[in-house]
Amino acid sequence: MTNGRSTLETPASPREGRRARDLRRVVLVLLATFLVLGALNFFGLRMGTASASGGGYQLQVRYPRIGRPGIGAPLQIRVQHDGGFDGPVTVVMSSDYLDILTVNTITPDPSQTTTTDKQVIWQFDQPPGDTLTVSFGAEFDPNEHLGSHDATTSVLDNGKPAVAVDYTTWEAP
Repeated sequence: MTNGRSTLETPASPREGRRARDLRRVVLVLLATFLVLGALNFFGLRMGTASASGGGYQLQVRYPRIGRPGIGAPLQIRVQHDGGFDGPVTVVMSSDYLDILTVNTITPDPSQTTTTDKQVIWQFDQPPGDTLTVSFGAEFDPNEHLGSHDATTSVLDNGKPAVAVDYTTWEAP
């Protein structure tokens, strides 16, 4: 106010003042909700599990179901074959899916790796017992690959898929 006069062309009514105050409150509540959800890691990594059986094999993949660039993306493949394995174990994964990840380690190390335009094929030495567990130390690539990413992981027996699982990862901003 200047000299007792308002600088507004028309003074705000009490109704407009309440509406502006209510709008500020709603924005503050939304901001506080967003911050609390972030503190509770609501926007962080969510894991999923896909499994299937076939050809005498049980295949289970634990994968990042939801993630975002720059955070860890652990991946684990577990192959079981009752009575043990007769030789090396061959695991195949969609190469497009691996493009969204930066893989730092694979444990155990594959004895052989082959890459095609659509797949990565790993051969692992015959494990003791009837279970092979492969763990990937990975994180989401910091370059944005936002959206849905489908993958298939399978186990080959005599060069043919014995069992396969499909799964999807959603990469958020």
